[in-house]
Amino acid sequence: MFRGIFLLAFIWPFCSRSQTFSLEALLRSELTSYTKILDNPNKYKLQIIYTQIDRDKNNDPSFKDLKFHEYKNYIYPASVVKLPVSLVALLKLQELTEKGVDLNTTMVTDSAFYCQKRTTLDSSDLPSIGNYISKMLLVSDNSACARTYEFVGCDYLHKKLEDMGYGNIRIVNRLDGACPGDTAKITSPVYFMNKKDTIYKQPLIFSEYKKGHPIESSTVGKKPKGQKDFARHNYLELQDLHDMMRRIIFNRHLKGDEKLLLTEENWKFMVKKLGMMPKESAYPKYDKKVYYDSFKKYFMYGSAVTTIKGDSVRVFNIVGRAYGFLIDCAYIVDFKNKVEFLISSSIYVNERDMIGSGKYEYDQLGLPFLRDLSKTIYKYERQRSKKYNPNLKEFNLFK
Repeated sequence: MFRGIFLLAFIWPFCSRSQTFSLEALLRSELTSYTKILDNPNKYKLQIIYTQIDRDKNNDPSFKDLKFHEYKNYIYPASVVKLPVSLVALLKLQELTEKGVDLNTTMVTDSAFYCQKRTTLDSSDLPSIGNYISKMLLVSDNSACARTYEFVGCDYLHKKLEDMGYGNIRIVNRLDGACPGDTAKITSPVYFMNKKDTIYKQPLIFSEYKKGHPIESSTVGKKPKGQKDFARHNYLELQDLHDMMRRIIFNRHLKGDEKLLLTEENWKFMVKKLGMMPKESAYPKYDKKVYYDSFKKYFMYGSAVTTIKGDSVRVFNIVGRAYGFLIDCAYIVDFKNKVEFLISSSIYVNERDMIGSGKYEYDQLGLPFLRDLSKTIYKYERQRSKKYNPNLKEFNLFK
C-alpha cells in the first residue's frame, strides 16, 4: 500500500537544528486548550495522520507520515464513505464510454424493491452521475450517495476496492434511511438515457457479498440504552481513507499499481469538487444562507466561517459526522505561501457516551479541535525548510 514513512520527530522553529520534536510534543505545546483530549485519546477515540510533502526538482512529491495515537477499535465512518463510492463510480463510468455514457448522461433509477426509489429528476433537472458526485463532495448529500451506490453495486464496489488494496473497507449501507441494513446489497435497476432512448441498462442486482466485519467488536456507547452495535454498518479505517485521498490528489505523479485509472477529465472533476465551496458551484446551485463558505470544511475553519474572502488557502477534503464521531481527511494548500500537506483526524465527542441521544459536543469541542489542529500543522508548514518549493498550479482549478 501507498503508506508514507512513519517519522517519530521533526524540527520546531524555536529550537536549534540539532533538536527534534515529536508530533505529540508539537501538539502539546500548541494545543494547550485541548490537554484533556490529548491526555485521553482512547476516550475520544482520537487519531491523527499528518503527511509532510517534499518535492524534487521535477516537482514530483515524496511523503513522510507522522501519527498521533492509532485507535484500533471501531470508528463510525459516516459520510467519508462517499469518497470511495465516488471514486469507484467514476471508474465504472469509464468502462461504459463505448456505450456513450459519461458524467452528464441522464441516469434514471427504477424501483424493484420495497424501499427503493424511482428517480427521474434531480433538483428539478435530469439526474446524472456527475450531478450526484458533485452533491456528495460539495455538501455531503446522502440521497446522491444512495443513487450512486445503486449504480456502482455492492459486489463491484468491494471488488474494485480490494483490487486497489483496500480489502478492509466495508460499505454495506447506502446512507439511505429508508433502506437499512443489508438492503444495500440489493441494488435498483438503472437506465442511462440519451434523450428518450436507453443506451445502457443495468438490471436489479442481488449482491453475493458475504465478507465478515474487519474487527472483532464494533460496539460503541454505554450499556444498556446508550449502546449501539455497528456490526452491520460501514467500516473504513482512517489510514485507508488518508491513503485514498493521497492517491487521488497526486495521481498524476504515481506509477504502476499505485496509479488510479482515472482519465484526466475525471481526475480534474473529482479534485475540483473536493476543493470547491458551495458558492462556486453553478450546478447544483446552493443557497448561501444554508450552505455557507466553510460548510463541510472542518479543518482550518471549523465549519464556522460564513464568508471566506481573499484566502489563498484551499482545502480539498471529505468529512463525516454522526453519533458523536467527527472525521476530516484533507489535502491543504496555500497557493501564495507555497504550503501543502495532508492531514486526517477522527475524534469522538460524546461526553455522555450515549449513542442516539442527539447530544454531542460537535460545536463545543470537536470542530474547534479539528480547526486548531490543522492550523497548528499549517503554522509549522509555513516555516518548514524545503529544498524545492512546490509548484501548485495543477490544483488551481477554480478560476
